[in-house]
Amino acid sequence: MSQKNKFVKKRANAYRSLIAAALVVNGIFQFVAPVLAEGSAGGESISNTATATYEDPNNPGETINTTSNTVVVTVAEVAGVTVVGSGTEFQNDANGDGKISVGDTVYYNYTVTNVGNDPTRVRIPDQPNVTGPATLDGDVEISYDGGTNWVPVAQGGTISESIDPDESILVRVPVKVAPGAQSGDKINVKLGDTPGDDQNIPRTSNGGDVYTVDNPDGTGQGPDNAGNTEVDGTPANGTREASATQEVTVDSDLKTYTLAKILKTRTDHTIAGADGPQDDTVTYDLSLEVENTDPTGQGLTPAPLEGASIEVDSAINNYILVSDAIPVGTQLESVVAPSGWQAVYTTDGVGAFDANGSNWTTAAPANLSTVTRVGFVRTTSVAPGQTVNGFKVTVKVTSTDNKVIVANMAQLFGESPSGNDVYDESGDNNPSNYDPDTQLFPGTTQPGELPPDGLPNTEIDDGSIDPTDGDNDGVPDEAETLGVDTQNNNTGTGEDGEVNIFTIEKAEDVSLLTGPQGAPDAVAENDNNKDFTNKSSFVPSNTAPNSTFDPDGVSFSNTVQNTGIAPADVTLLPTETALANAADLPTGTLVTISYQSQSATYEYDGTSFVGPNGGPLPTPVVIPGVAPGATDDYGVEVNLPTNTPLSTDTEKGFPTPIVAFVDDANGTFEGTEANNITIDRVYTGFLKMVKESRVIKATGPDVVAGQETFSTDPKNPAPGNILEYRIRYKNISEAQSGTSNVILNASDIEITEDGTLSTTPGDGLNNWALDNDGNGEIDTSNISGSATDSANANIEFSPGGDQTGTTGATDVTKYVVTVSDDVAPQEERTFMFQRRINDTGLTGN
Repeated sequence: MSQKNKFVKKRANAYRSLIAAALVVNGIFQFVAPVLAEGSAGGESISNTATATYEDPNNPGETINTTSNTVVVTVAEVAGVTVVGSGTEFQNDANGDGKISVGDTVYYNYTVTNVGNDPTRVRIPDQPNVTGPATLDGDVEISYDGGTNWVPVAQGGTISESIDPDESILVRVPVKVAPGAQSGDKINVKLGDTPGDDQNIPRTSNGGDVYTVDNPDGTGQGPDNAGNTEVDGTPANGTREASATQEVTVDSDLKTYTLAKILKTRTDHTIAGADGPQDDTVTYDLSLEVENTDPTGQGLTPAPLEGASIEVDSAINNYILVSDAIPVGTQLESVVAPSGWQAVYTTDGVGAFDANGSNWTTAAPANLSTVTRVGFVRTTSVAPGQTVNGFKVTVKVTSTDNKVIVANMAQLFGESPSGNDVYDESGDNNPSNYDPDTQLFPGTTQPGELPPDGLPNTEIDDGSIDPTDGDNDGVPDEAETLGVDTQNNNTGTGEDGEVNIFTIEKAEDVSLLTGPQGAPDAVAENDNNKDFTNKSSFVPSNTAPNSTFDPDGVSFSNTVQNTGIAPADVTLLPTETALANAADLPTGTLVTISYQSQSATYEYDGTSFVGPNGGPLPTPVVIPGVAPGATDDYGVEVNLPTNTPLSTDTEKGFPTPIVAFVDDANGTFEGTEANNITIDRVYTGFLKMVKESRVIKATGPDVVAGQETFSTDPKNPAPGNILEYRIRYKNISEAQSGTSNVILNASDIEITEDGTLSTTPGDGLNNWALDNDGNGEIDTSNISGSATDSANANIEFSPGGDQTGTTGATDVTKYVVTVSDDVAPQEERTFMFQRRINDTGLTGN
């Protein structure tokens, strides 16, 4: 296990749009508008040349290319400012009880950020608006260095030093709880003055505003002395302002903490061409996020991330540190730091020092192979709600092994303004190494407790992963203990961080991959033999649950790649060997594989693939002469047999494994050849709908025991009772379990609940909006406002809106739910509505 040390202080589907042919006059592509990137620096010159493809209707299929003239634009200077509440902390806890009470002085902290594209100054008022039983207790103060030093705001307000784009200053307002304050009283402080605390809006001049003040032309006033030059003229959008309000409650606990996370994603692998993984490079992108809400449910006030004691160039200072250990078997190749951050390096041994206890240098060692960790530091804070992107680390494989497992985690170190340590590891989306299962932060023993100033030496991992894989399952033994970010997108689960793993193997003379179209290297469940493409067959309307039917055939496109170093003839077959259970695919399923003019059809007999109707096996499809590194596409058609059940009943699809292999035995797949498998999975419908009901007493008699809870069982409501319906709709298809698999999202969903479908008792169709007993009233009436969808989908009411009455014309007889956004695999939503049982004597609904 890692040495510990004390804390010092499917791929998305590629849609090709055919661009309609625009007029090409004098060799210039017309109607091309300049495209500006959001956040581009003021004064930046952007060159834009458009390209397009189109077709001649008289020669369909022949692509024509055209290129426009070049348009050069200069980005305008744009001002922008946000004010974010950064939490509260005691300046003086008079009685030391940790609760806000009379005589206590509380700092209200704010982060003011330049969100424009040019350096700017900001006016900070000296008299923020304080409401409730409290008064301003001293000077409002500004910090330009992340909270280390503070400067009082002058009477009448201060115009700050220049702030670079995306940089921030801190402001704190000291407020004292006044005599006579009662338990539960609210004390609010508003810095700035905008309606509803709007951010970055045109200034309306009021006293107490926080607003931008343009720098004089031609100046470079950045507090980091970066020499950023002011763009001449005034901002195109004028003067901007913002405000933020924070509240504390008298006699409440003051719990302010920083909720920060470090995210790590592998973004590139470059093959060097050597005989094996050696000299290949792997690139990681890191990002840092500071939450502006509390996802833990611990009642925390989110605070900015500030620096902790870190040694850089033999001097200890307060830095935020992002660290990435160099994986075993590799060395540092290159590093890119985002604006405002400094790249740092250490050669200290990972077994002896953790990242926060290492000696870092801003100068890279002459020999990068000696670097054990690479890091990024800054002294200024990061405000809640901010995300910092642009950290990039590239490593080069040095191991001469034929198989190299590249594995590590990134780490984040800092402090909360309260002095509590902030520590996070990559691989998941939980901030500050919060464990949602135990509800604990590192170094704590009780939910709600905050990490100490100085974490125990058992809490900090060294960030380096031993790649030893004793059981040869592709996951290092240490990673099996820590957890794995299997999808390379920070969705790991478990305590602390999860390991990013990438396995590189020597390209053999013959080596293959096959997978979804365009993604032969797709991976599922950390295995490139389990990747998949999911599709659904057509399901006829009104096909009831527990029905069987004869599905239409479903077509797939797969891609094969020769990952070896010699040309190869690739044979394609369906294979039962990859079925987890022989019954996963229905007997009688027909599978057709095709490539160019070749085609071969197979029938599954419940055990293996044979020739159709018991005939001989067909000649396999072979893709001839696939060059090293080359890819080629092939087709697969899967036709499930009559009496196939609905996937919405079984909650699973029907998998057809396809193996690509280099044949050495006359068309027979034996498993010893160079091979790879992908799965083409057919669903017979994948949006499952379950309709349940329950009875609510309302003005009627008591509800029969057991009928007050949702179920599919029959109910016996009485007049005056309310019958509540719940429709659960769930995408039962398999979720993405790796990378580049093709999943099934349910889109353009429209749910119809029509209560007038049947006048025939017992046929199972809706009749809840009819007068079934002929007494002149419909049997149930809509409860206005009761129809809701868990995802806030649009609900239409027929015939006249969300009304209630006793006739079809005055009530709601049909609800139509239009779901605008997709329902992802394994996601479930609900639609609910209520109907009052009218005085009809109707029972047994």
